[in-house]
Amino acid sequence: MDRVVRWFYGLPNIVGTALAIGGLALFIAGVIHGPLVLAIVAGLYVLGSVVTPRPKPISGFVDADGSLDAKEMRSALDKLVSQSDKRLPPDLAAKVEGISQSILDILPKVNASKIDQRDLFVLDRTVTDYLPSTINGYLTLPRAYANNRVVQDGKTAKDLLGEQLDLIAEKIDAISEAVSKDDLNNLLTQGRFLEDKFGKHDELNVAVASSK
Repeated sequence: MDRVVRWFYGLPNIVGTALAIGGLALFIAGVIHGPLVLAIVAGLYVLGSVVTPRPKPISGFVDADGSLDAKEMRSALDKLVSQSDKRLPPDLAAKVEGISQSILDILPKVNASKIDQRDLFVLDRTVTDYLPSTINGYLTLPRAYANNRVVQDGKTAKDLLGEQLDLIAEKIDAISEAVSKDDLNNLLTQGRFLEDKFGKHDELNVAVASSK
């Protein structure tokens, strides 16, 4: 139903409908007539809906239908992890790898779950913006300066990067938990369906015993 609503309000449908109405107007005005009128009107609608450009993805890896492009996101995460392994201190690189793995664990489930659109946006922006921007902010500094110079509240740039990565990890873990709860709810719903459909296990045992 969501896809139908998106199509109904989409630009291709609007343009196609406008052209079809124009065709009907020509028929009413007597400009076109005969048995091909319906075909002409239908053709105008198809022409408008086909040639009108589809909307581009909402952002990095979110398609116009609201689903994540898991393949492209996985590729981007691989690049981030590779860059981190080469250029970040081992403890920070491990944090980036942990975030990446958490996102990769979510990807196979996220499009089928009832994930909040805000969480979907956070997943997308984490890979396209938050994570790379956070890492690059550290990498632009000279290594000795970043690791040793106190810049804020007694902390070095390295310390601040670690805290920022922890914040990102916490949010991704929260999204992962939400997706897992959705999986659990689906499992419980299926269990109730099976119970209603086939009866409780104890009732089944009674039926088997009475048949002997």
